[in-house]
Amino acid sequence: MERMSTWGKAIVLAFALLATLVAPAHASNQISVSAAEVTLPPGQNTASVGVSWHTDGNQTVQIWIRETGKAAKLWRHEVNGSATWPYLHAGTTTTFELRGGPNFATVLGTTSSTGRLPGRLSADRTHLALAPGTTGTIDLSWATELSDAQVWVSHNGNPQKLYAQGPSGTGRITWISRGTTVFTLWSGTGQEHLLDTLVVTADSGATASFDRPVVVDPDGNGTATVRWTGGEARLVNDDGTETVLSGGSAAISTRGADRKVVRVYEGGQVVTHASVTILRDGRGWAGFDYLPEHEKRYQEYLDDAVWPQVRAQVAHDFDVMASTGGTVARVVLWPEKSTNAAAQARNLADLAGIAKQRGIRLVVAFANSWLTNPNWDDTADSRKKWAEFAITSANWMNTYITALEPGGAVLYYDLQNETSGVRGNQSNLQSAYVAMVYDRTAAPRGKRGVSVMHASTDGADLAAALVGKPMDFVDVHGYGNLDLLDGAVRGLREKFPASAVIVGEIGKSAPGEQQEREQADYTGQTLQTTDGLQVPITMAWELYDDPRTPPHPNSIAFGYLARDRAKPGFGVLCSRWSLVPDCGAPREATSAQPTTLELSATVPVRPGTLAPNAILRGNGTARLVITELDPAGREVASTLTEPVAIGTAGLNYLRHQQSDVRLRDETRSVRIAVRAEGSTRLQVDALTASVR
Repeated sequence: MERMSTWGKAIVLAFALLATLVAPAHASNQISVSAAEVTLPPGQNTASVGVSWHTDGNQTVQIWIRETGKAAKLWRHEVNGSATWPYLHAGTTTTFELRGGPNFATVLGTTSSTGRLPGRLSADRTHLALAPGTTGTIDLSWATELSDAQVWVSHNGNPQKLYAQGPSGTGRITWISRGTTVFTLWSGTGQEHLLDTLVVTADSGATASFDRPVVVDPDGNGTATVRWTGGEARLVNDDGTETVLSGGSAAISTRGADRKVVRVYEGGQVVTHASVTILRDGRGWAGFDYLPEHEKRYQEYLDDAVWPQVRAQVAHDFDVMASTGGTVARVVLWPEKSTNAAAQARNLADLAGIAKQRGIRLVVAFANSWLTNPNWDDTADSRKKWAEFAITSANWMNTYITALEPGGAVLYYDLQNETSGVRGNQSNLQSAYVAMVYDRTAAPRGKRGVSVMHASTDGADLAAALVGKPMDFVDVHGYGNLDLLDGAVRGLREKFPASAVIVGEIGKSAPGEQQEREQADYTGQTLQTTDGLQVPITMAWELYDDPRTPPHPNSIAFGYLARDRAKPGFGVLCSRWSLVPDCGAPREATSAQPTTLELSATVPVRPGTLAPNAILRGNGTARLVITELDPAGREVASTLTEPVAIGTAGLNYLRHQQSDVRLRDETRSVRIAVRAEGSTRLQVDALTASVR
C-alpha cells in the first residue's frame, strides 16, 4: 500500500483542524435533582427537592413538570439555573423535563424524584381465606427512622390497641380472623402523626363474578353468565325472592330489572356477591348531581322546616332532568349537615319517590368530610380510638339507607365520596375506612359503590384495601383534562374488573358567555370520551348555578341552567338523551307587530304521563300545545297549558306551570308546540319531553 506523503498528511490535518474550528459546539444539556427519593417529614403532605439544569449553549429553556396522574405543566422559563420544587407527594414520582428547540418542542433531558412516606407497614399477605371460626397468620413488618414510632391495631372497627413500638421490627400474628384488621403506624407516643396504614381482610374465600359488569340488551332477550366457588349461590329475583343456583355457573336472563345480583351464602350468611348492570340503550344512563336552587342546598333543604317550601321546586327540577333524558340523579350527604338525620332521611325518601315517579334513579353519596377533619379526633384519647369512627359513620349512613330502601329508587350508595389514598395528614386512612364500613352499612349487596377523585394514584390503594369486598360501582370524577379521564376509566377497570366503572361528575365553570361556550364544548367532548369508553352512566355537576348570597366562588357557575335560562351545555346534554331530536337548538322568530309565534317538534312516546318543557326567551305570553297522534298520524286529543309571561332573561316553563298530560291509550306520538301570543320575538333554548 502506498504511503501518504508528508505534504498530503499536512493537508489532511489542516482540513481536520478547520472543521473543528467552524463546527458548532455541541451543547451538553443536563437536568438533575438533589435526590432521587425524598422522605416526607412526619405530619407533612409534601416534601421539597432541588432541581438544577444547564446547557453549554446558554440558551433559554423551559422546565415542565409531570406528576403521577396529572397533565404536564410549565414550571420555569429561563436559562441555566436551579430552583426548589416543594410539592413531592408520598408514593408519587415527579418528572422534570428540560425542553428547548423551536417552540420548546424538543425534550433535551429528564430527571425525576419520588416522595416516600416517613414510615412503612407491610405484610407477606393482606388477604386470607379462612374457614368459619378459624384464624390465620401473617408476618408483619414496619420500618421508619423515628425512634418513637408505634404500631396500633384494630379489628372490625373496635378501639385500637397498641401492638408494638420502636423504629422498626417484625412480628408473626397468628390471630387474624374474618373481617377487616387495620394496622396503623404512628410517630410519637401520643399518636402525633399517622405514617402508614395496612388493611388486612379475611373472608371465606368464596368467589362470584359475572362474565361482564355491564350488558347492553334493549329487548331483554339476552343472558349474562355468573360463576362462583364455595358456598351456595342464589339469584335475587326481581320481586326480592331468591332462586338457588347449582353447578358453579349459570346463565342469568337479562329480562326485567336493570340490576341482577347473585349472593353466595355460607352458614346462612352472605359471604360474597356479584352483580351486573343491564342497559336498555347503548347510550347508557345520564343525569345530574343534584343540589336545589335554594339558599339551603347542602342537605339542609331536607330539614323539616325547609322541605315543605322546596318540595314543589324539587318536583319541577326532576321534571326538567327527565325532560333532558336524565335517568340518574346523584345526591350527596355530609355528616356536618345532618342536624336531624332522621327527619332528613324521611324527607329524602319523599324526594326519592318524586324521582322514581319520573323514571329517575338515585345515587346517594356519603361525603364523610369528618374523616380527614380534626373535629372527630381532637384529643389523644379519641385518636387512639379512630376505628370507632367507622362504626359511628356506618350508623349515620344507615339512618338514610334504612329510610330509602323500602322505596326502591336508589341505584346504589357511594360509601365515601371521592376517596383519596392520601389526603391531609392521614395517609391512606380513607381506603381503610371504606373497608371497615363496607359490611357495617345497610347498603344491600348489589348497591355498594365508591368514588375516587385521582384514579391513577388512589385506585390501586383502594383496590388493595377492598380485596375480597366486591364493589358494584366505582365512580371516577372528570374535571379538566379528558386525557386523564380516559386513562382513569381504563385504569379503574383493570383494578376493579367486576365493577361497573362510571363517571359520576363532569363539569366546567361557566361564569360568562365565553366560558359557557367552552362548557358546551367540554360537555360534548366528555360525552364523546365516555361514549368511546362505553361508560354506562355519566352525570353532570350540576343542574343549577349556585344561588347563595354571597355565592361560593368554587361552585357559582358549574350549573347547566342559570336561573331560568339554559346554558349552551344544557342543549348538548338534552340533545344527547332527550326524546326531542333538536333539543337545545336556539331558534328565533321576529315580526314587526305582536303576533302569535310558534315552534314545534313531533316525538314518539310510550304509554304514560308526558311532561313536556320549554326553556325560552322573548316577550308576550307563552304556553305549550300538546297534540296527541295515533299510529296513523291522526289527531287524538289536544291540550293547552296555562300561559306564562316570558321575558328576555329567560323562562323555564316548568318552574311556573305544570305541563303534565296523561296520554290516551291509542297515542303513539305527540306534537309539542311552544306558542307565544302577543309576541315579537321567541327564542327557544330547549324543547324537551319525558314520559313517566
